[in-house]
Amino acid sequence: MAGTWRGPFLRYLAGRGLSLAGSTLATVVLACAVLDAGGDAFDVGLVLTTSVLTQTLGLPVAGVLADRAPRRTVVVANAALAVAQTTMGLLLVAAPGRVPVAAFVAAAAVTGAAAAATKPALHGIVVELVPPEARQSASAWQRLVVNVARIGVPGLSTVLAAAVGFGPVLIGAGAAFAAGAVVLATLPLGVVRAARTTWRADAREGWAAVAGRTWLWTYLVSGAVGVPLWLAGYQLLGPVIAAGRPDGLRFWGWAVSAFVLGMLAGSVVALRWRPRRPMLATVAVLLAWPLPLAVLALDVHLAWVLVPMAVSGLALDLSIVFFETARQQQVPEQLIGRVSSIGLLSELVLVPVGYLLGGAVADRAGPAPVLWGCVAGLVGCTAALFAVRDIRTLTWRSEPEAHKVER
Repeated sequence: MAGTWRGPFLRYLAGRGLSLAGSTLATVVLACAVLDAGGDAFDVGLVLTTSVLTQTLGLPVAGVLADRAPRRTVVVANAALAVAQTTMGLLLVAAPGRVPVAAFVAAAAVTGAAAAATKPALHGIVVELVPPEARQSASAWQRLVVNVARIGVPGLSTVLAAAVGFGPVLIGAGAAFAAGAVVLATLPLGVVRAARTTWRADAREGWAAVAGRTWLWTYLVSGAVGVPLWLAGYQLLGPVIAAGRPDGLRFWGWAVSAFVLGMLAGSVVALRWRPRRPMLATVAVLLAWPLPLAVLALDVHLAWVLVPMAVSGLALDLSIVFFETARQQQVPEQLIGRVSSIGLLSELVLVPVGYLLGGAVADRAGPAPVLWGCVAGLVGCTAALFAVRDIRTLTWRSEPEAHKVER
């Protein structure tokens, strides 16, 4: 990294890393804390569903807000997360094992709403800080931070929870969120635009920006189908497959580690590889995404699972970096919050359906047929994108930005 944007972007990465550490700590510990407080699997599902639901409902508003208000709204969201996690931690310290499920649900609602407010603004911050020619490198560095957090923090959270309890770990998560908010507050961010229209008009403008770019809306439609298929196969049925094996916990631990290490490798590769046609490269590498689901369906030895897991993780991370960079370069800065929120919404909206249908069918027919169905669906919705001319021909070029950020 080089240039006048380097210092602010490094501060952004530090703030992002602290926030990720807090969210990962909280995610890993929260489910265990619900069970420790006397909850059951339904209660855990209720807490997780509440977080996803509030995030889904909040994204359309958050996208408009990210393009209307200073992007320091992410600081406010981080502060809200810090308050929620610290409060929950204090409750668990004061009354270990006796915190009502309703308190966890309330904390999950705050977490989901704050996540909705945070994500579109984060996309806008990168565009605001980093010049177009450096955005692929910036996206790759950001993915490196994300993947390092995914590798290191879960193991650390379980060790800490075993040593000091769930409450202090959640207080630590709140402290990480608060520290991230302090760092992000130092970024040189401005107001996106001076012009003011109605919220409804701003929302329509965001949807029009997506609808007017064929490469973008077709990719989002494919993702709206592909993401639920992937999560149903990997997150839902992966542990089910592992639980039926004699080496279940060890098997799944190694498999997930290989996948995350593959994602880390993808971030490193993305720092060096700049394909001339980013969306074509995105779709091409995504063909390797369903590999883990196929090997899980075959019920093979662990040694045969690790390489497909790593290759899939590498492919997924490359696709994320290439797509993010293409979106940052092709969508004007004053629209990036709304466009990114629509993308996030498209990924989330069918996820509960995927979980429910995947679980119900697996209970009746077994997990293997569902996994093969997910593989077929992922390959189909990805391969269909090759028929989209704009995806095949899009190159690295930026559209003129009609509005600049006011400092």
